[in-house]
Amino acid sequence: MPRCYNDFLPAADRLARLLYREEIYGSGMEALPAILEQHPRLLVIMNHGPMLGPAPALAALVRVMAHNGGGQRLPFGVAWRGFYQVPGLRQLASRFTQASGDLGVDEVVERLTTGPFNDCGLMPEGELCNAGNGVDVQPFRSHRFIEVAVRAEIPILLLAHTGSERLGQPVHVPSAAGALVGRLPEHMRRAISQSGVVSVPWLLGGRIPSLGLACELVEPNLAFEELTSKESAQRISAAGRRVRARLQRLVNQLVLEVDND
Repeated sequence: MPRCYNDFLPAADRLARLLYREEIYGSGMEALPAILEQHPRLLVIMNHGPMLGPAPALAALVRVMAHNGGGQRLPFGVAWRGFYQVPGLRQLASRFTQASGDLGVDEVVERLTTGPFNDCGLMPEGELCNAGNGVDVQPFRSHRFIEVAVRAEIPILLLAHTGSERLGQPVHVPSAAGALVGRLPEHMRRAISQSGVVSVPWLLGGRIPSLGLACELVEPNLAFEELTSKESAQRISAAGRRVRARLQRLVNQLVLEVDND
């Protein structure tokens, strides 16, 4: 039987105590109880932060949902497919995403339209989180979450977080490393070339003083008919880039509001 946010709450509380001292609510969080009441199904899009960023972010996701009226909602997640290919990680990923493997668009839409799930969560930056400083939202690996939202007829809840950047250390990529970077997949080469840095996991800074959280409800602004037009790929990509820009704006606001120096 699928688990609700309340079922995950004890584990989330323990993880939160290990990783950060407090949560600070920023822009839009006061509206979250009403959003959860008005929208029985949501596509939850979060920024990734550095490689280790999802640990505090997902703990906070469970906590804010449970503490703002959504404790009985049933969530599932879309995670990097590599997690399901590693023994040990496979079981852990399946338990927390409530999926036995990497889900395609059709499967996600079916879960959100036929039940019993309420929310689908994902971090579209994926492995591109390995480039950048943990604050800048990296290009999305895929914009097909827009297609999911349109086909399932649900809005997108942007949930931004800051503070997790302390779990990564940006390292400048010297020109001498060009040959090594050149062996990476094309999407990683492009991301590292644009950012000029790679993010190295970092656990020496102690607990995060404050994990900032902000949210915003957005509509994909795309009609169902547009998914089958000749320009569908371009329109989906454009809508995805707009979502990324709005997510970055939330992150930027939180950086100004939450002091983690």
